[in-house]
Amino acid sequence: MKCPKCGNQLCVKAGFNHNRQRYKRKNCGRQFTQTTDKNATKHAFALYLYVIGLSMNAIGRMLKVEPSTILYWVKNFALKTYEKTTPQDEVIIGLDEMWHFLRSKKQDPGLEGILSNYRRAC
Repeated sequence: MKCPKCGNQLCVKAGFNHNRQRYKRKNCGRQFTQTTDKNATKHAFALYLYVIGLSMNAIGRMLKVEPSTILYWVKNFALKTYEKTTPQDEVIIGLDEMWHFLRSKKQDPGLEGILSNYRRAC
């Protein structure tokens, strides 16, 4: 049995937890249970389904886990796998500039346009 904290294989048995053998590393004090590849396979399958576009609710129903668990798996995978990029050249845009830019666009008016139309009707 290999300790997940220090990587050493000299561990002693330390009782049971939910009918699973627990182990303890005497030097680092870490207690752990043996992990199986079944969980890793389940996580990888859930991530694959999420990437191809299934909702977290659908994946949760298929794998019989809560959607919040799927979200937790996806977040952990993203944090472990991807590095957050930092912008090379920062550009500071004032609120005034952004407002004029958005006002000049010929797009859907959004919530502000809907509210102004509502105010005119009243």
